[in-house]
Amino acid sequence: MSILLRLKSALCLAGLLLSYNTLAWDCPESLKQSRPTLEAGELNLCDTVKSAKVLLVVNTASMCGFTPQFEGLEALYQEFKDKGLLVLGVPTADFGGQEYEDAEKTSKVCHANYGVSFPVFHKSCIRCDSPDPLLKLVADASDTTPKWNFYKYVFDPATGESDSFSSMTKPDSAPLRNAITKRLELE
Repeated sequence: MSILLRLKSALCLAGLLLSYNTLAWDCPESLKQSRPTLEAGELNLCDTVKSAKVLLVVNTASMCGFTPQFEGLEALYQEFKDKGLLVLGVPTADFGGQEYEDAEKTSKVCHANYGVSFPVFHKSCIRCDSPDPLLKLVADASDTTPKWNFYKYVFDPATGESDSFSSMTKPDSAPLRNAITKRLELE
């Protein structure tokens, strides 16, 4: 990925961070850390969560039958990012070992193959002794842990509430879009 594209992604995220007020939701200790992304260096999890009106957090995998959903996730991001949606990808290998160990390979799948411009973190896990704090937050808030790759969570930083959607839910599905627009207050 070119330096210019990385800079553009970082500037876009920085704009989001400055666009929205810090909300009433209290950031838990587990998110008071920075995590490396594939494209924009480190992101502070608390600041990132609070930067958006709505988060769409997805446990992704580069070698999964659901991997083509990156296209639809990117389309959602492009459609709603200026209204306050931030899509975050969290690659895991918890389900079928379908994620690369090498971040460069994951980056190629996301950026070169699917044109993803939203932040994607380095590989993590949800079914382990130290689960990814972002995935754990949204799974706990929705009372639904992922059963496979590409579970989707629509998280409201103002309330700490989350809706979950299975791998079978396509990014352009009415239920997912409705959850996003409802939380963005676009209905």
